[in-house]
Amino acid sequence: MIKENILVSHNQIIIRSIPFDEDIQKWNEESLEKGIIWNKNYVVLDPLVDDSFGCWFLIDKKEELLPSETSIRSAIIPFEITNETDFSINTVSESVKLYKDPAITIEEEQSKGIYFPLNTLQSYRFEEGSYCMLFEICMGKPTDEIEEDEVYYRFIFKKEARPVFKVLKDDPYGWDTHFSL
Repeated sequence: MIKENILVSHNQIIIRSIPFDEDIQKWNEESLEKGIIWNKNYVVLDPLVDDSFGCWFLIDKKEELLPSETSIRSAIIPFEITNETDFSINTVSESVKLYKDPAITIEEEQSKGIYFPLNTLQSYRFEEGSYCMLFEICMGKPTDEIEEDEVYYRFIFKKEARPVFKVLKDDPYGWDTHFSL
């Protein structure tokens, strides 16, 4: 599992596999109400917490998507990796790049808020293709080292030929099992 402590700000988390595109991630009335901007390879999500705050992003690739008991929001979101070298999970100020880049200096990139966990984790490789992404906002202890409950985010990817959006758990913020994109 990839674990990164990230600064979330400006009420958005961006998962993308194409270059940054400001036009794609512009919120409108409908997307604000839904809390999501969905494109097959560019998803923007409302983190549900206002202001800027540090939190854990837990990222994994699995054969089975199992929701966490500590989730506040839990949904399967279709996502397509169309370009491996653009695949990343981002906030306005920081990025977790989910590909290996041997040309970078890890310490230099981290000082800019850019993390390359796959440069040191040999067992991970995200290939181009369609995925189900289990996205969860959780309240609890994200790692064994953390002693107090806090908000954290889970992004679990499973390769899937025909992914379908599905809310797994009703939440008090507007997503229920009848919610659709």
